Amino acid sequence: MNNCKACGSTSVQECSAMERLRYKGQDIDVSVAFSVCDACGDEFLTTDQIRGNDRAVVAAKRKAEGLLSPEEVKSARQALCLNQEKAALLFGGGRNAFSKYERGEVAQSVAMDRLIRLCRAHPDLLDELYGFAGTERRMINAR
Repeated sequence: MNNCKACGSTSVQECSAMERLRYKGQDIDVSVAFSVCDACGDEFLTTDQIRGNDRAVVAAKRKAEGLLSPEEVKSARQALCLNQEKAALLFGGGRNAFSKYERGEVAQSVAMDRLIRLCRAHPDLLDELYGFAGTERRMINAR
C-alpha cells in the first residue's frame, strides 16, 4: 500500500472508475485505477496504476480497431516458430516491438496486424519476408 502523497497517511483506498475516451471518432470506455486518501481525500496514482491504466487504454484502442490481442500476437508468432527477435527482423517494428505488443504496452499498427494475420494464415509467406530481410530461414533459425 502506498502512503498519501499529500498528507502521508497510510489509510488509502484503491479505486477504479470508467472513463470515456474519444478515439478515431468513436467513444471507448476504459476502466482506470486510482487511489484516494481516507484522511485528506486526495486522489493520486501509483506507478503501478499508471502502467495499468496505460495498458487498459492501449487495449481499448486495440479493440476499437479490431487488432489482435497481445495473446493472439504471441500465439501467431509462436505458431510461425519465431522468437521475438526474429519476428522483429522479419516483420519490422523495431527490436523490442513484439515484446511490447505481447505485454500490451503498445498496439501494433493496422498494417503490422494484417501482416501477422497473413503470415499466420499463409506461413509460406515467411520465405518472402526472409528474402526481404536479406537472409535465409535456416540462417536465422540457427541463431
